[in-house]
Amino acid sequence: MAKNSSKISTPVKIVWVMAYVGMITVIVVNMTQARNRVMYASDQIRQKDQQDWEDWVKKSNEHQDGQLPVERKEIDLKRRPVSNATTLLIQYYGVCLTGLILFSTLIFVVVMYMFHGVSGGSSAGPISLEQELAAERAAQSGHSHLAEQLEQVE
Repeated sequence: MAKNSSKISTPVKIVWVMAYVGMITVIVVNMTQARNRVMYASDQIRQKDQQDWEDWVKKSNEHQDGQLPVERKEIDLKRRPVSNATTLLIQYYGVCLTGLILFSTLIFVVVMYMFHGVSGGSSAGPISLEQELAAERAAQSGHSHLAEQLEQVE
């Protein structure tokens, strides 16, 4: 009975495989698009990013008048440092994609396992009072039958 509940039917397997392939496809396509957006950003976008950086540095340095709860050093960077997203998507794209697929697969398998456990055909969950009493009677008759066999052996 426990073996039957652990079996997954073929149509359900096909649905799970299709869901997994779809999930992996979406991940790879989105990561590739994000990488392309970073790598092939236009000069206007890069100039706007640089201008935003310069504005932020200027505004941040203006607020160093001693009235803030935390004193910061004045920022002297002329060029915006490479952002984490840019570094990750250009230099470590393979590592990021592999990690994302690995952990997504792990989460997918756990969810699939839990879903299969919840929606499985037979379970060892609660039983009715009638079933419990019938099992108890069967156990008692089995014990009395066993006792009779032992008496015959002696």
